[in-house]
Amino acid sequence: MTDATHRVAVCGLWHLGSTAAAGLLTHGRAVVAYDPQEHLRAGAAAATPPTGEPGVGEVLRRGLREGRLRVADALAEWARNALCVLAYDSAVDADGGVDDARLAQAVAAFARHAPAGATLAVLSQVPAHTHVRWRRTLLAHRPDVNLVHIPENLRLGRAMDDFVAPARLVVGAEERCTAERTARSLFPRATPAYVTLTEAELVKHATNAYLGMCVSFGNELGWLAAHLGADPQVVARLLKADPRVADAAPLLPGAAFSGATLRRDLVALSRIGAKWGRPEFFDTVLTVNDRHAAFPLDLLGAELGNLKDRRIAVAGLTYKPGTATLRDSLPLRLVRTLLTDGAEVVAYDPVAEDLPDDVGARRAATLADAVRGADALLVAAALPELDGADWAGLRPAARLVVDGCGALDPAALSAAGWRCLGLHPRWQKVTGAHAAP
Repeated sequence: MTDATHRVAVCGLWHLGSTAAAGLLTHGRAVVAYDPQEHLRAGAAAATPPTGEPGVGEVLRRGLREGRLRVADALAEWARNALCVLAYDSAVDADGGVDDARLAQAVAAFARHAPAGATLAVLSQVPAHTHVRWRRTLLAHRPDVNLVHIPENLRLGRAMDDFVAPARLVVGAEERCTAERTARSLFPRATPAYVTLTEAELVKHATNAYLGMCVSFGNELGWLAAHLGADPQVVARLLKADPRVADAAPLLPGAAFSGATLRRDLVALSRIGAKWGRPEFFDTVLTVNDRHAAFPLDLLGAELGNLKDRRIAVAGLTYKPGTATLRDSLPLRLVRTLLTDGAEVVAYDPVAEDLPDDVGARRAATLADAVRGADALLVAAALPELDGADWAGLRPAARLVVDGCGALDPAALSAAGWRCLGLHPRWQKVTGAHAAP
C-alpha cells in the first residue's frame, strides 16, 4: 500500500463515493473506502459500481489488483486518516431536503479518531452553514483538524470525466493553505477557485437551482409553444442562439427533472429563503416541475380515457438514459401511477436495474416485445435504442405514442403510421383539447 501521505479515505460508496474512489485511484492515490451498507462495501471489493457508471468498475478493479484500494469494515478505520473525504449521496426527507444521519455520524467519528492536523473534505450535498453547526457541536473539541467543502457536479454517465478533470472546481476552507493542499491531493489537474466555506456551500445550491430553473422554464415555454402551434424545439434553439443565453443551459422542453440532486438544492434555498422572507421563487420552480411531471399521463388519459385494463408499454425506467439506478426516477413514478390506475405495464430499458418487488410491471427484453399488443407506448426516457427503432415493423394494438421527454421525431413516427402526443405543435390536434386561441 502507498504510504500515508498519498492515501485518501473515502466514506460513501454509492454514485458519488464510488466515482470519487475511482477518480482518486486514477490520480495515483491509494484509497481506503468505507460505507455502512454491507452490499456497497461488497460491491466495491468486487469492483462492481452500484449505478453502472461507465469507467468506474475498471478503475476499481485495477486498484484492487495493484493493492491501492482497500475496503474498510468500520467507520473508525476511515476516520483515522490524514485526508478523509465525505462522499455520501445525501438522503432526503419527504420534501426533498437533506435528511441524512450518516453525515453527522461520519463527522463525529472523524472528531473522535482523526489524527492531529487531519482534513475532512466534504463532497456530499449539505445545507449552507452546515459547517458552522458541525464546528459548534461535532468538531467543538478538535481545533487541530481542518474542514473543507468542495461542491461536486458529477453527471450520471460522465462522472469519471467530471471528477478527474472538472470544468470548474470550487474549494471552500477556513484557511487558504488548507484549501490548496486539499485541492492538490484530490484534483491535481484542476485550477480551483478558493472561497469561504459558506460560499462553497451556496455555489452548490446555486448551480443545481439554476439548472432546475432552466429545465422548468424550458418545459413551461414548450407547453405554451405547443398550444400556440409553434415548434418548441425551434423556439428553444433560437433562444439559446442569443449570446446572453448559455448554450449549454438545459432549456429544451422535455421531461420534468427528477433524481434527488436538483430538488435537494432548490429545497435548501427555499428553506433558507423562508428565514429571510424570500422562499417564493424556489418554491415556484418546484411546483412547476411537479405539475409538469404528470403531463405524459394527462395526455394518455385524454386520449384513452379510463386506463383500467389498458396495456401500456413504457420505454425508459431511469431518470437519465444509459444509467442503471432507479433511485428517485420519474419514469418509475409514472409506472407506479399507471399501475395504480389499473393499467397493465410492460417496461423496456436494457440498462436499468431490477424493478422493486412492489412494482408489478413486466420487463421486456426488446422494444418490440414491450410494444406488442399495447394500447399505447409511453416514452419516459430518451433511450438511445429508440433512434434506430423500426417503427413501421412494431406490432402494437394501437399505434399511439406519448413522448414524455422530447425523444422522438414526430414526422418519422407519423410516416410509420403512429399518432404522436407530446410537446410538439401537432399534439393538440390529436387530443382535441387545449386548442390554441
